[in-house]
Parts: sequence; structure tokens; C-alpha cells
Amino acid sequence: MLITLAAEDDLSVAVARRLVGKYAPSAEIYEEFIAGGSVKGLIPGLNERARYIGPVLALADLDKPLSCAPTLVRELSDGLNVAPGMIIRIVVMEIESWIMADREGFAKWLSIPVSVVSRDPESLDDPKRALVNLARRSRKRDLREAIAPGRVIGTHLTGRDYSDTMGEFVTHLWDPDAARRCSGSLERAVLRVAGLAGGQG
Repeated sequence: MLITLAAEDDLSVAVARRLVGKYAPSAEIYEEFIAGGSVKGLIPGLNERARYIGPVLALADLDKPLSCAPTLVRELSDGLNVAPGMIIRIVVMEIESWIMADREGFAKWLSIPVSVVSRDPESLDDPKRALVNLARRSRKRDLREAIAPGRVIGTHLTGRDYSDTMGEFVTHLWDPDAARRCSGSLERAVLRVAGLAGGQG
């Protein structure tokens, strides 16, 4: 089975890749798309891939606290006859919510108390900022400097190696099974991915 991945940024694609590897291990990743913003413009083409090549997993951030995930799915697929293999999952609120939902693994990696990691990361208005602020508390200097910006931050919310460093955590240390217990939107994504391969979530 060939599967195409799409998301708003490279970190989200890394998460999608991890989910496929864990819950649909027989699937082969055909291609990956990074939108660099909203995935809406990619959806029509991805829908055709889902119809003729193989399943597509597209992740989109909810972003706004008062937004509704089902409404966003309808907006992204507006006017399309959605193919059965076209999976659009909404990340509540941002991909950092899913990452921090593995509370114990994330805390251990940063060497911070697990008690300071939110038990409900989907309720955070700005998960990326929350993650960066947790990284500032890390006892590991290399992680602090990679994830959090220095004193002169300008318009930069994240550190110089944020995406690569977080991507390494997701690829090698992040535990989706632990994370899905603290994230309803991740749980729903896991079930859809596992369902593709007839797997068990």
C-alpha cells in the first residue's frame, strides 16, 4: 500500500511519518508534501492521489481556540467528492500539542518535571510557545539553545534548530501510544491510520 503524507510544516510531516510507521507499518510512503502554511491548496490534488494511487494522510492545525475541527475539514474539502482513502485530520491546536501529549517522554527528554507539562495540551491557546517555554527550563543546554530563541528574539518564537531538534525527538523518542491518551484529536488520527492497514489502534 502506497500512502502520501501532507501537512503544514516539516515537523507535522515527521509526526505523520511516525504515525504511519507505527500504526500502518506495511504502508510505503509514496511522497510527502509540506504546504508551508494551509494545506487547503493541496487538497484537490491529494484527493486525486487518494482516488488513483493510494491513501493520503493530510494534517491541518486548528490554530484558533473557538474553531471547530469538523467545520475545518468541510472547509478544506469544500466542493470535492472526497475519495475514500483521503484522510484529513485536524490537530488540536498545533502539532506541538500532540508532541507534548507524551508528557513523561517529553519531560524526560528535556529533564524537566512531568508536573509542569500540561495534562490537557489541546486546551493550550499557543502550544508552540508553551513548548518553547518548557524548553527554557531544561537542564540540557544544547536543547535549550536549539529550541528556544536567545535574548534577542526579534520576531522569532523558536530557536535556531527548532524543527530539526523536535523532529529528532518525534522520530526516535516520541511515544504516540502515550500521547494519544492525552489528545483526543491524536487518538482519532491514530484510529484512521490503523484502519488503513486493517491494524489495531
